[in-house]
Amino acid sequence: METFDTNVLVRLLVADDPDQCNRAERAWRDAVEHSGIYLPLVVVVELVWVLRIAYKFQRPTVVDSLRRLLGSQGVTVERESIVLAALRQYESGTADFSDYVILESARRGDALPVRTFDERFARSNLVELL
Repeated sequence: METFDTNVLVRLLVADDPDQCNRAERAWRDAVEHSGIYLPLVVVVELVWVLRIAYKFQRPTVVDSLRRLLGSQGVTVERESIVLAALRQYESGTADFSDYVILESARRGDALPVRTFDERFARSNLVELL
């Protein structure tokens, strides 16, 4: 199995650098054919941040892109149940994707509520504003 960094995934989804995009696509296909792809949780969180902040993707576009990527053949995602639960909340919520990853991690660690200064995040169930 091979791991792909955030910047490679960005090239695959945004295709803003033809040379890097071509190299990323070849490496992706090769990895799928031979050993599979592993996506660490931090890479998924970084990817959402880059798409939203650097590339100004709207939330529905980010959600669709992430679903396609995570559902791709040969892809294994670290803490997949957390990522998928966070993605469902992010799709209809007001907080950042990383906030929902925190919430789902806390839920699985039996460490609720989550306390925050983030008013948007505090609108979530089991999150309390300090």
